[in-house]
Amino acid sequence: MIHALSIVGDVFWILALALMASLSWGAGKRIASTTPVPVVWRGGVAGVRVHKLAALWLVPVLVFAAGIWLKFESRAPGLDLAGAFVALGVRASLAPLAAILHMGQVRRALQTLDADGQLKP
Repeated sequence: MIHALSIVGDVFWILALALMASLSWGAGKRIASTTPVPVVWRGGVAGVRVHKLAALWLVPVLVFAAGIWLKFESRAPGLDLAGAFVALGVRASLAPLAAILHMGQVRRALQTLDADGQLKP
């Protein structure tokens, strides 16, 4: 039962990572490699801009690393059924939250770049 709960948590994490990777891949095709991408906004104005790779792939890479750690924790020796349900709850709630965070950041970056006329058609 504990193993099955761990696999269910994997499904949530895989779906979130697939969504983030697909979004980053698609957005990367529309942004020139020399264009700095906004990642922080202050008062509706882009405050910080970074390289395209960092802007589009840092969050998915960090989420992947967090997912690996949570996977090991969900299969820790001595974990009882209640702990497995807690681990599943953490994984099932963090995965979509991370995906929503990434989608919002990329959407706002694309809107800003589009308003600046810096997106490829």
